[in-house]
Parts: sequence; C-alpha cells; structure tokens
Amino acid sequence: MESDEEGSRLVGPGKRALKDLKTILIGLAPALAPIFIFTFYPVFYAIYTSLFRYNLKYPHQYGFIGSGNYVAMTETYYFWGSLTSTAIFAIMAIPVIVFASLGVALLVTKRFRGAGFLQWLVLVPWAIPLVVSGTIWKWMFDSAYGIFNDVLFRFGLIEEYIPWVTLPMPAMVILLLAFTWVALPMPTLLFMAGIQSIPQELYEAAWVDGAKAFSVFKSITFTWLRPIMLINVIYTTLMSIWSFDLIYTITQGGPADFTALISFYTFHEMFTFLDFGKASALSVLVLIIGIILIYAYFRALKIGALRLRA
Repeated sequence: MESDEEGSRLVGPGKRALKDLKTILIGLAPALAPIFIFTFYPVFYAIYTSLFRYNLKYPHQYGFIGSGNYVAMTETYYFWGSLTSTAIFAIMAIPVIVFASLGVALLVTKRFRGAGFLQWLVLVPWAIPLVVSGTIWKWMFDSAYGIFNDVLFRFGLIEEYIPWVTLPMPAMVILLLAFTWVALPMPTLLFMAGIQSIPQELYEAAWVDGAKAFSVFKSITFTWLRPIMLINVIYTTLMSIWSFDLIYTITQGGPADFTALISFYTFHEMFTFLDFGKASALSVLVLIIGIILIYAYFRALKIGALRLRA
C-alpha cells in the first residue's frame, strides 16, 4: 500500500506538469504558428533544397546531389570575392552604427529644448522604404546632378563632377552611409530604453564621490548597457550580412563586383540564373555564418563578464 501511495505521489506531479505543458503549448500556439510557418519552415526547406540539383533552366537534371551545390558554390568566380566584400562591409558598419547609435541615444535622452523633436527625427528612416532610401542616396552622389558633387564643386574642392558610385571604396562608403541611415533607429531606441532604465541614484552617488564624467560613463552607463550593446552588435551584424535593397538600388554590386555582398549573389543565383539549389546553399551558408558570429559574441560577453567579476 505504501509503495502504491508513493507511486501515485510521484506520478501525480508528473501528470500535472504534462497537463500544464499542454495548456501552455495550446495557449502559445497562435503566436508560435506564424514563427514556424514563416521562419522555421523556410529555413528547413532551404536546407532541403540545397541538397538537390534544382535549376529551372534545366528541369530534367533535378536530383539529389548532397553537398554538390556547396562544392560548386565555392568554385564559382564570385564566391570568395563576395565573402571578402561582405566582411569589409560588416567590419565597417558594425562599429559605426553601434557607436553612432549610442552617441545619438546619449544626446536625445538629455533634457533640453528640442529633445523630443530629435527623438522623433531618429525614427524618420523607418518611415521610408529601403528602396526609396537607396534611390535618394544614389541621387545624392549622382555623377551628373548629385548634391554632393554640387557642394564640392561650388566650394572649389573638385574641378568636375566625379562618378563616386563607379569607384570601389567610395561606392562602399556610400553604401555604408545609406546603411547607417536606415539601420540606426533600432539600436538607438534600444540604447535609449537602456539609458532611461539606469537608476539615477547611481549617478548621484558617483557625483557626490567626485567621479569625473568619463569615469561615470565607463563604470555606470557603459557597464549597464553591455547586454544591450551585445544585442545591437548582433542586430547590426545580421543586417549588414543580409543587406540587399541598398546594394540593388545604389550600386548593383559594382564597380567590378566590389560591393556585391553574398546576399546580392544569392538573389542573382535564384532570380537571374534560376539555380534554386545553389541559391539555397548560399542562404544556408549565410545562416551558418550568422549563427557562428552570434555564438562568438555571446562567448565574448561571457568571458568579459567573468573578467570583470575577477
């Protein structure tokens, strides 16, 4: 009898936990369904497609080839160049956007006349479609009627209009400026939320102790914002790797494929060459790179936190 009672006591909580789990899953089903449909299913389907020879120009060649698309992808003339361009763009974009958004957030969270207008102004790029933003930036640096050339010419800094988009590094810098413009609002809002959540008592105690401004920023503001900075670094990294709209509208991957990031070639493999298998392989590669970078960021944050505690 005692063993039966003990068994019932052991089974009882397990059954209740299982019932609670089913209730939770049923409650979350409406929210999880779109995530599975529009996120996980496309990812798994891309992985599945990357294992097949799937070119609409040659439908009769459809068949399973395993890692064949991945091998063929690395042997194409543009693959390593696009990876290099993606790395250059990401290395340039990440520090610029993270520190620019931090500076803007520190500015607009100050109490002064016009701060509310600046906070609203930060959100303006969100209201403009990416294609429109890219077109505006392309016009600004146009070789015939761009405002940038016009200003330089009027001040005597150049003797004739320069086709900036046709020059490798200037074209990359133009993409960086346009990307910073469209990607700045999200990190800025996150930093603003983090700054406003810092207890003011910490600042007051630091000022009473005679701490200098830089020391206050380093020991309080920066330390408090470390987790948010990690989120912004991850966000900016993924956005820079997946950036496509601005490239398509401003440079078309030129000059000489210097601004053709991996996402741009994924688009061309799928919609120009109609090679869905190789395009899926490129997409899976970008996904793997993103996962590796996210893991590295979290490891770096964890190691940094351990060193601070030590």
